[in-house]
Amino acid sequence: MLAIRPLALADVARLGQIDANFTSDRFLDLQRSGSGLNVSWSLTERPLDPPFVSTDYGVHAHEHAQIVQRVRAGDGLQLIVEDGSRAVAFVDVEWQRWRNAAFVWNILIDRAQRRQGLGMQLMQRIVDWARGAGLRAIVCETQTNNIAACRFYQKSGFRLCGVDDHFYSNEDIAVKEVALFWWYEIR
Repeated sequence: MLAIRPLALADVARLGQIDANFTSDRFLDLQRSGSGLNVSWSLTERPLDPPFVSTDYGVHAHEHAQIVQRVRAGDGLQLIVEDGSRAVAFVDVEWQRWRNAAFVWNILIDRAQRRQGLGMQLMQRIVDWARGAGLRAIVCETQTNNIAACRFYQKSGFRLCGVDDHFYSNEDIAVKEVALFWWYEIR
């Protein structure tokens, strides 16, 4: 039986238990055209050969301090999902006051728990929390080679609102891993 509860500071060290890796045989191919202020982008879903296989996706030790800081701030939403004593999912949402929006730093679901409705349940908690806090929107970021996440955000009611073709490296387009930003308007 899965238990969802607020993340405690003592839980942060256990977040590495979540196997958040993914494999994708498709990606959104970003095509850039034009220059200067007349630039435009288009995305086309294409096969990815060989498939992209993540091996270190999840919460790393160097991220613990930022998560602890957000928990201590007390104005965001951090949840842990446990199956017995094992962490199997994690939500980390920050209230960005400067734009009165929620930024989803993490929504991680263990591979063994995917496609069972847990992601939608957690996303609904995020939406309910943001609505209750009077926020205007929720923002998420994912990459073009994580088609499952893109489809999840779209199914959850998010709109694709931005592209950053230099977010991860100077070669994002060439390595087929471009940052996509998603927007869920609350009001």
